[in-house]
Amino acid sequence: MAIVEVHPEPIDGPWIEGFVLDRHVISSRPIGYAGEHMQFETTRSTLGELVYQLKYRNGPLNDIVDTAVAFVNEQWNGVIECVVPPPPSLHRTKQPAVLIASGIAAALGVPALAAAVIKATATAQMKNVPMHERAPLLSAAIQAGTDAVQGRRVLLVDDLWETGSTLRRVAEVLGQMGATEVRALVMTRTK
Repeated sequence: MAIVEVHPEPIDGPWIEGFVLDRHVISSRPIGYAGEHMQFETTRSTLGELVYQLKYRNGPLNDIVDTAVAFVNEQWNGVIECVVPPPPSLHRTKQPAVLIASGIAAALGVPALAAAVIKATATAQMKNVPMHERAPLLSAAIQAGTDAVQGRRVLLVDDLWETGSTLRRVAEVLGQMGATEVRALVMTRTK
């Protein structure tokens, strides 16, 4: 078990309380072109590097989960009744948010409800959608799924916070589904 140092910050949204555990990138500077693409020298936070490795290099999950569970046990000990990830924006063989949420749920001894909220229609990645178009697009796309959350205290877990648009919509849907409390925990943020 390896718990990495993090620097939690509160995040605002339609939840009782929410936190992002750390920045994803500490610094990034251009170092020149490789063909048509600018290359960067990037320094990530320890947790940011772990999330990056999990997401893009099939890296290990354990240290991410251990760090998140340590935070949850300190912040919300005994409060969480189930863990829900947002529906994936891209098809990947392994979905980082689902893996992290499942690992946290297992460590807490509560169910992971990956089908609580679904993406009813495909959307572009939100980072590629103008800000003013996100809310209506997500409102139509993200809907209640088959896993019941009514009467439960939910921990909503994601791997990366960019603008929070998707996580906010998922929290709204969980509330509409009858979740008694929603808390949000994101591993890293982009800015």
